[in-house]
Amino acid sequence: MAIWWESLAFTLAVVAVVSVLVALLQRFAPPTGRERNNEIGTTLFELLTVLYAVVLAFVLITAWENRNEAGHVTYQEAGALVEVYWAAGVLPPEGRDEVRDAVRDYTALVVGDEWEAMDELDPLGSEGLLLIDRMRAPFAAVPDADEALQAQLDDARDQARALAEYRTDRTLQAQRGLSGPMWAVLLAGALLVLVVSLTLGTPTRRFQFVLVGLISGMVALMLFATYQLEYPFSRGEAVRADAYHSAMDRYDEIDAHYTDL
Repeated sequence: MAIWWESLAFTLAVVAVVSVLVALLQRFAPPTGRERNNEIGTTLFELLTVLYAVVLAFVLITAWENRNEAGHVTYQEAGALVEVYWAAGVLPPEGRDEVRDAVRDYTALVVGDEWEAMDELDPLGSEGLLLIDRMRAPFAAVPDADEALQAQLDDARDQARALAEYRTDRTLQAQRGLSGPMWAVLLAGALLVLVVSLTLGTPTRRFQFVLVGLISGMVALMLFATYQLEYPFSRGEAVRADAYHSAMDRYDEIDAHYTDL
């Protein structure tokens, strides 16, 4: 099911449940008889909704920024892989092939096992780090060379080190979600806003359904969005591996046209 339909279904389900609660409440306490509570209830409701909206908006924006940052890191990591693959051309054939095989194996690992692990929120193994070591070893084994070649080797070594840093960033971001206490605050806040809205008096019974339904629907929609964005590489709005697939296309292009450079 598309995420938009999931969000709509979740929101409508919450509104339906809340509507049942409103109907049950109206059997015992009609909203038209509770308008005397509005002087205090409205003040309390406004205070709670403002505080809750600020917290929820902050969490939602932070989750969105984390997702964007995670997507940026994937392109940085893929770019570093291409640079290492390209730089391997300055090595002797044996070293060049070893580096490029390691780069391809690493990329296949990322888009395969590691992407699945990140989607399931499982920790990543050390295989990727071992492949990075395989990339770095041939460059480290080259003795001092002329100035031009040395500059290329130094740049390749820098890219390999940067690759390890980007991998660390991606690994940390894959596990970066909201803590249990934060989810408790968000859910408790939603419940408080709902309870206070139920205590308010309204001119008609129908208007109470509209009021509480709109409030609960908006809160449900924002909580759903927060849940989907919580982990950058998992759930409905997960970052995709497009950067790495593009890198693999570039490997083929380098092999086809620039092997002898």
